[in-house]
Amino acid sequence: MSTTKQAGNGQLQVRLNGLKHGVSARLMTETEQEAFDEHLCALKADLQPVGYLEGEIVLSIAYTLWRQRKLYAWQEFMTQSEMRQAVEAAAYPNPVELSIARLQTAQGQRPASTAACLLELSAAVADAGLIQMPASKVADFLPLVRGAAETMLLMPPPEGRSKTEMRLAQHTLLTWLDRVEGLLDETQARALVPGEAGLNLIMRYEGSLGRSLQRSLDQLRVLQARRTKFRTDEDEDDAD
Repeated sequence: MSTTKQAGNGQLQVRLNGLKHGVSARLMTETEQEAFDEHLCALKADLQPVGYLEGEIVLSIAYTLWRQRKLYAWQEFMTQSEMRQAVEAAAYPNPVELSIARLQTAQGQRPASTAACLLELSAAVADAGLIQMPASKVADFLPLVRGAAETMLLMPPPEGRSKTEMRLAQHTLLTWLDRVEGLLDETQARALVPGEAGLNLIMRYEGSLGRSLQRSLDQLRVLQARRTKFRTDEDEDDAD
């Protein structure tokens, strides 16, 4: 048991070797540290700090702007992750969702949920004479189904089916295909906006970083104004 734990701790230590430790390093990887150093150099060139105190204020500004950048990257990552999860949950319904959709359809309700429309699409695929695929898997083949649906009338109709029947089967298939793709697009669009909890967290951090940035900039301006005035006074004294 102890050997396993030691091995695990060793593996974790190796994974963390690329991190710069310490309060001032802010747990940056080596690549991030290089990018941060360039970021800090550019700020120093813009703000022109003089002396230790002004240098520390510019460093604080650099960290604040860096955290803002990380916040926006985190927001983008979380949005993409939540969007993917939402679309996958809709595209691959579980057995309970499919059972509810079958029951609603049997009761004469118009298919409205994504699960119900996937059931209809699965049935339309089979009726068109394409490959059999369950509703829980049909989302994996939407481009393939569309390609087959759009070209199915170019082939001779199967034995026992007329051109009119195949044209109707194609229309039904394309109708349900459009409906499923539309519902998945709607699900993706809704997930582009973070949930209330995530949005509140982002706004709170963004506000805190904004206030910190403004405070540091104000402090720097005050110090630089005092330094400029002091030099002006000295020049006037020398002139006298």
